[in-house]
Amino acid sequence: MRVAILGPVRLFRESIREALAQSSRVLVLGDACPDAAGITRIRRLGPDVVLIDVTQAGTLGTLRNVTTGLPGIRAVAVGVPAGDDDALACLEAGVAACVPLEDDLSRLIDTLHQVAAGLPVCSPSIIGGLFRRLADLADQRRGTTPAEPLTPREREIAALLAEGLSNREISRRLFIEVTTVKNHVHNILDKLRLTGRADAASWYDAQHSPHPASVSPRMSTVSQA
Repeated sequence: MRVAILGPVRLFRESIREALAQSSRVLVLGDACPDAAGITRIRRLGPDVVLIDVTQAGTLGTLRNVTTGLPGIRAVAVGVPAGDDDALACLEAGVAACVPLEDDLSRLIDTLHQVAAGLPVCSPSIIGGLFRRLADLADQRRGTTPAEPLTPREREIAALLAEGLSNREISRRLFIEVTTVKNHVHNILDKLRLTGRADAASWYDAQHSPHPASVSPRMSTVSQA
């Protein structure tokens, strides 16, 4: 199986390359930074699978550029933090599998072969997150609102929106990617049928006022108590 490695840190790329070189099941064709030149280099090498380091801040923001820039090459995100938020963001960006930070080399190699064979590779937590996302979409299509419309993380971000924080400020406060924050904000607006982040902030304020107000679907403003 032919593999290439993309990552902003040279030491990471070389370490993964040396580790994979120990396996007779993998041939590493090369590595590069995840910029335009690096993506072009990897595309010319023509690997079966490309490993993408997502441990560094800001990497998820370029992940979709990488996956769209390498058509026909299956991507694996390596070093995904625990929890399903970032994993779901990776899957939405087009990766075929996510390798958590705590996985070892044998698990990485197994994942590479499953991905190269066209098999889906998802941890139980990722599958749970996907089912929750599908349930939310089903509720929206039926025109209903779940009993608890927002997840704990989404409510946390709504609270920070109410404080007036930007996406970047929220990402720093919660130690998550800016892209993940944007995904959460999009989900919050979609679930509550609102049109802007100011509406989400107003919704949160209304929910935590002494007399919570109702939220009107797809309105540009939200009534406050």
